[in-house]
Amino acid sequence: MTASQSSGASESRLPKLAIVAGAGPLPVLLAKAALSEGREVFIIGIEGFAEPGIEAFPHAWNRLGAMGAFIRLLKENRCEEMVLIGAVTRPDLRKLSLDMTAIRLLPKIRSWMKQGDDGLLRGLGGYIQEEAGVRIVGAHEISDGLLAPEGNLTKRAPDESQTSDIAVAIGAVRAIGALDIGQGAVACRGIVLALEAAEGTDAMLDRVASLPAHLHGTEAAREGVLVKLPKPGQERRLDLPTIGVRTVEKAAAAGLAGIAVEGGGALVDDIDAVTETANRLGLFVVGLSPAETRAEGS
Repeated sequence: MTASQSSGASESRLPKLAIVAGAGPLPVLLAKAALSEGREVFIIGIEGFAEPGIEAFPHAWNRLGAMGAFIRLLKENRCEEMVLIGAVTRPDLRKLSLDMTAIRLLPKIRSWMKQGDDGLLRGLGGYIQEEAGVRIVGAHEISDGLLAPEGNLTKRAPDESQTSDIAVAIGAVRAIGALDIGQGAVACRGIVLALEAAEGTDAMLDRVASLPAHLHGTEAAREGVLVKLPKPGQERRLDLPTIGVRTVEKAAAAGLAGIAVEGGGALVDDIDAVTETANRLGLFVVGLSPAETRAEGS
């Protein structure tokens, strides 16, 4: 190999990627995608959230509240880029065992939390980038195969009534998103049945299932839709909406007819399994174009 060839090979090396893993299969799927393109990975599993499957890769476990240990792991493993992926519920700071780094950071964390989930993620992201010398990237920048495509994913497609409900839910999601409240809403027969807040999508769908039967559909006559969209102005590297098999199952249990997300603006936990589950349960899953997700008059 000539000197110029050696230089070219060095320049083409992809940055080592830290994957900060929350719940669900996405961290492992992302690790496989990164490895397939020749990128080194190191997974930091968040205790109580990440799945044991991360142990098939170079990894370490880290508890929420151990910020100093987290920064050291990034530095010691020479990570250059970092992705946060997988579900993590907002912690109760009163119950966390904070290390000294986190204690010193606590006033800033409280300030970021007052700005909503997006403010908290932006603040933490900026701190980690500065302290650990890593660049935060979005999962979709590593593998766009994790993103929902535009168009219908399933055998069923939304009919005229369901398309109308999608439009109603889009307006509701954009309204709560502008307030940094949540990313999802359920609408049925032109009425908003539920809005997602800190409890998350699964709990919201459980609430819909517990509503009086005349307000939503049934397994025999499915009606209503779940819509999940990014918040307006959201930092998409850190918190894209996500759906998975569990989302489909919960929507089915609530009697809904289907799920709509923004094509290119939502992550899908195992798209083949999501499609198979939706087809088996008789639901549609559709990826809307960005133009379709704009509320009327916006």
